[in-house]
Amino acid sequence: MMLRILFGVLTALLLNNCSNKNTVSQFDLDVLAQVGNKIITKQDFIRRAEYTIRPDYCRQSNYIHKKIILNSLIAEKLTALEMEDKDDELLRSKNFQYFLQGRKEQAMRKLYYYDNFYNKVSVPDSLIKKRFKVAGRTVDISYISLPDLIFVQKVNDLLLKNISLEEIYDSIWGEDLPNKKINFFDKEHKAILSKLFDTPIYKDQIIGPFENEDGSFLLMRVNGWSDKKLISVVDQEKTWNDVKDLIKEDKAKSSYIKFVEQIMSGHEMEFNSDIFDQYAYKASKTYLQDPRKKKEAINKLLWEEIENPKTISFQNDVNVSPDDIILNYNGEPITVGKLNRLIKSHPLVFRKRKMSEGKFRQELKFAIADLMRDLEINKKCYGQKLHTDVRVSNNVDMWDDAYASKRYLSHLINENNLEEEKKYSMNNGMIDSLQNKYSNIIKINIDMFEKIEITSTDMLVTERGLPYPFIVPSFPIITSDDKLDYGSKMN
Repeated sequence: MMLRILFGVLTALLLNNCSNKNTVSQFDLDVLAQVGNKIITKQDFIRRAEYTIRPDYCRQSNYIHKKIILNSLIAEKLTALEMEDKDDELLRSKNFQYFLQGRKEQAMRKLYYYDNFYNKVSVPDSLIKKRFKVAGRTVDISYISLPDLIFVQKVNDLLLKNISLEEIYDSIWGEDLPNKKINFFDKEHKAILSKLFDTPIYKDQIIGPFENEDGSFLLMRVNGWSDKKLISVVDQEKTWNDVKDLIKEDKAKSSYIKFVEQIMSGHEMEFNSDIFDQYAYKASKTYLQDPRKKKEAINKLLWEEIENPKTISFQNDVNVSPDDIILNYNGEPITVGKLNRLIKSHPLVFRKRKMSEGKFRQELKFAIADLMRDLEINKKCYGQKLHTDVRVSNNVDMWDDAYASKRYLSHLINENNLEEEKKYSMNNGMIDSLQNKYSNIIKINIDMFEKIEITSTDMLVTERGLPYPFIVPSFPIITSDDKLDYGSKMN
């Protein structure tokens, strides 16, 4: 039996995070340092410093800690160079090549969006001015989440009878009604933000329902709001630019979604239900993990697709083989083996973060459909030769070098029989020798470096809805050296 999915309905959750400012800014190529043919851009420096958790010895924003950060990033490149002469099984592995291919194609898709949509949006001052008026607003709301529209209607009926939202919530859950504050720049559902900030609101107004990603529905009540006064010219200019960026992102996202709907129009995917059901059962054992297992160390998760990739194995399974056809895509048969190979360079992305075993089959179909959608976008990217774009290759090189450096340190630990407690000790002497060895091919833009400002608030930044959610590799814990006494100054 074949089950058909039309792609016209599969773009509703596209671009969960494609257009945030972190994504856009990664394509700046102001070269901060160069190690042979390897480069570190200004934006690389900022993102590696602020989008990951830095160790205590360089967590602050002062000049000494900035130098340690730069030395660490250069040391990562140096140790990656050293690995070029080593025969490392994991660096040569197919899994790592699939990982780099996936990273490359993800960067291509983001760059395609950036060049063809985001960069082509113009925002009139009149629209910025309109949104600017409410940009400092924070709305205080209470909310109730309901399982379906039947419950929504019942709650609305009770509200019409002057029964308060507090009383309704207490009668259902026996708890206080939850509250939250939403400001203009929050990453809430677009429909919620539009209702709160694009139209007039009044106290005690009930808005919604808004559908959540798990299929439940949200009703909100406006309790009140406050408007932050922007007094200084600096605050006014910053907010004006932030509003402009937000509008630009919204317009670019809308255009991109229409583009994707257009290229996917007419595409069909038919599942072979007999094979798919068995595949889905095996996949559920892989993807529906115990919540406790999801709280593993972040650094381990970063390289999980290489060192311990998710596999949906049918070894010794008499009912399913890699040659069995699991689906037809536009009439082309896709075998279980081919689907698994595609997943190796494009890990499945599930639209819902929480799902029951009963709903897993449908969510798996959506995840596979989104994979096929991205393959179609890849064709457009390759057509524009984005795989040769230096911005893409620099992103891939960053991941390649980070993992090569990690493998170098692993070899160092094994060769020196380091004890577990000394595993992450400083390697300043070793890095000093590499700085001397490669000093003649190291260049640093000191003027640019001294002008860079970073915060002391580091965080782990991810992009939800992408096959590879981590924006940058984890911070390289290689050296605590704060001296820039090697290399030459870059003009």
